[in-house]
Amino acid sequence: MKVLSIGHLTYDINILMDNFPVEGSKAITKELINCTGGSASIVAYALAKWNEESYISGVVGYDEFGNSMRKDMEKNRVQTTYLETNYDIKTPTSYIISNKQNNSKTTITTETDKFNIKKYEYDQAMDCVVSDGYEYNASVYAYNKYSNGITILNAKTPRQSLLDFFKYAKYVVSSQEVAEAMTGMKIDFNNPMTMSTIYKKISDRYPNINLMIVMPGKGTIYQNNGEIKVLASIKTEVVDKTGAHDIFVASVAYGLTHQYDIEVTLKLATIASSFAKNTIGATLSIPLLSDIISFYENKFGKLNVSSTESSPIEEGKDSNVVASK
Repeated sequence: MKVLSIGHLTYDINILMDNFPVEGSKAITKELINCTGGSASIVAYALAKWNEESYISGVVGYDEFGNSMRKDMEKNRVQTTYLETNYDIKTPTSYIISNKQNNSKTTITTETDKFNIKKYEYDQAMDCVVSDGYEYNASVYAYNKYSNGITILNAKTPRQSLLDFFKYAKYVVSSQEVAEAMTGMKIDFNNPMTMSTIYKKISDRYPNINLMIVMPGKGTIYQNNGEIKVLASIKTEVVDKTGAHDIFVASVAYGLTHQYDIEVTLKLATIASSFAKNTIGATLSIPLLSDIISFYENKFGKLNVSSTESSPIEEGKDSNVVASK
């Protein structure tokens, strides 16, 4: 299957500290983990690793980080046909300070002047389009061009402009934060009615979307056969949550393109995102497809797939997920 991922790209520098540095102090660490970041990149990486023909559409600067990201994508089989280099900007960079004592994360992202994808007359036939809600013109163009395929919005960060994307995507994977910002309500886990009310408010406003609301550490609200349900998350030892939501979205794209029903798709996505929380580094935490399927089959029975082979790039990577029902 061919999948196009569109959006904002960043280069991640993970700084591991024994404690969060005190203001005004000098701190030293030898533990740095650098990798390609940004929601669109993570989705594209994951799908390439799971043997999809995965394309990335975004912009990087003509600098060390931008060149490194391009080479890294190509090494990991992400198709860079639609990756643009802007010679007037520096590649956006996220500095992620990880406090090893309590696993908290503090992220500082460099701001650049506004820049957008300029060339988006995509000439490949795509089965699926995933947008992170940052590149409006390119995303809407792709949504319309590939309207007969699967179109997904990764609605992770609340922004007023994000709402415009809800008019075009068939599937929306929303974070809890976005859902609460859209409705002005808070989810109370002791009151299930708040979940169904928030879900219904959004789906009534946008009746043409298939909505999924991801609640970190709790589960996913979705609708099946007219009934609003919650699929529980998997209890996992969390090392780093960076990228877990985007890997969930990539799994949804994978499940839908392979024509699994919504419940099977969400189970695969829940497993994949739980695995991802065990490794530091967004694109470094993408689990093997074989591990995801093995976990699924141990809990839910045989999953019929066209291929369970995972990418040979990280075939030796171990998965140390601690999970319970």
